Amino acid sequence: MRHPLLLLLSVAVFTACTGAGGPSAELSSTGEGWVMFQHDPAHTGRAEMDIRPPLKQLWKAQIQGLVGYSSPVVADGLVLVGGTDWHLYAFNATTGELVWKFPTGGEVHTTAAVAGDVVFFGSFDGYLYALDLTTGEKLWKYRAGAEILSSPAVVQGRVYFGTFDGSIVALNAANGRKLWEKRTSGQVHSSPAISGGTVITSSYQEYRVYALDAQTGEVLWTFDTGGFIHASPAVEGGKVYIPSKDSYLYCLDLNTGRELWRFETGAPIDSTPAVAHNRVIFGSYDGFVYAVDAGSGEKLWSTEIGAEFIGSPAVSGDVVYIGGLDGRFYALSVQNGSVLWNTSLGRMTYSSPAVARGRVYIPSLEGVLYAFAPE
Repeated sequence: MRHPLLLLLSVAVFTACTGAGGPSAELSSTGEGWVMFQHDPAHTGRAEMDIRPPLKQLWKAQIQGLVGYSSPVVADGLVLVGGTDWHLYAFNATTGELVWKFPTGGEVHTTAAVAGDVVFFGSFDGYLYALDLTTGEKLWKYRAGAEILSSPAVVQGRVYFGTFDGSIVALNAANGRKLWEKRTSGQVHSSPAISGGTVITSSYQEYRVYALDAQTGEVLWTFDTGGFIHASPAVEGGKVYIPSKDSYLYCLDLNTGRELWRFETGAPIDSTPAVAHNRVIFGSYDGFVYAVDAGSGEKLWSTEIGAEFIGSPAVSGDVVYIGGLDGRFYALSVQNGSVLWNTSLGRMTYSSPAVARGRVYIPSLEGVLYAFAPE
C-alpha cells in the first residue's frame, strides 16, 4: 500500500467484473436520504429536512480502524462509512447496530454512493466495488489503475470517479463496464460533480479543474488555479464553486469555465463548499467558517472557530453543521454564522456530516460513528 493514512493526511493538511450492455437509467442517486458525498450529484451539501440544535447523542458505533476521509451516507435505513481497516461498514440508522461489513484489499477513504439497492465505493486496493445494499454481497468490481480516494458520483446509470494515476473514469452502474476514461497529469482526489450533462472534477498536482462531457469524456474546458486541489466542486445555478490550496474559493461558469469571481481566505482550503440560501459555505485552515454570496463572492459572514477544517459543511434548513480538527462538532446559523451549539467528538474529524431520517451522522478519526437528533 503506497499511500498509508498518515502520509495522505499530511498531504491534505500541508500542501472488475465487467459485462456488456448500456447504462441503466433506473440507477440514479436521487430521492430521500443522503446518498453520496455532499448529498447529491452536484455536491450541494443541502439536506432535505430541517434539523435544529441543540442535539443529543442517540448512539455511537465503533469500527475496528480509523475513519479518514470517508463520510457517512444514509439510505434504506442504513448508515455506511469506510475505514482504514480495509472495510466498508453498514450500520442500522436507528440503533447503530452493525448490519454488515465488506472487506477490501486496502483502506477505504471514499464516501460511498447509493443508487437504488446498490452501493458503490472505491478502495486503496485499486478497485471500485458495487455491493447489494441490503446484504453487502459483491455484485461486481472494476480494477482501476491505482488507489481510489475520489468518492464516486452516480447519475443516470453511470458511476464517475477518479484515481491516483490521474484517471477520471465512467462506468456502467449495472455491470461495471468501462464507458470512457480521461487521463490527467496528476492524482484525482476530488469527487466528480455532475450537472447538466457535465462532469466537473480536478487534478491535484496540476492545480487544474476539468469539465468533461458526461456521455463521452470529451474535455469541454479546463481552468488552472494556483495550488493543489483536494476539495471537490459544488455546482448550483450554472456556477461551479471549487476551493484550492492557494487560499482561494473560485466561482466558474459551468458552460465555459470562465472565472466569475474568487474569494481569498489567506490559508489553504480543503473543505468542499455547501450551497444553500444563495450562500456558499465552507471551512478553511485559517480557523474560520465562511459564507459568501453565491452570485457576487461578497463575504456575508466569517466565524472564527480557532480550528482548522478539512471536512465539508452540511446545511439543514437555516443551520450549518461542520466538524473541525479540534475534535468538536459545530452548528452555526446560516444567516449570520453565530455558533448555535457544539459538542466534543473525542477526536478530530476529516469527514463531513450526513443529515437524514431526522438525524445527523458524523464520524471521528478514531473510528467512532455518532448519531445525533434534536433534544
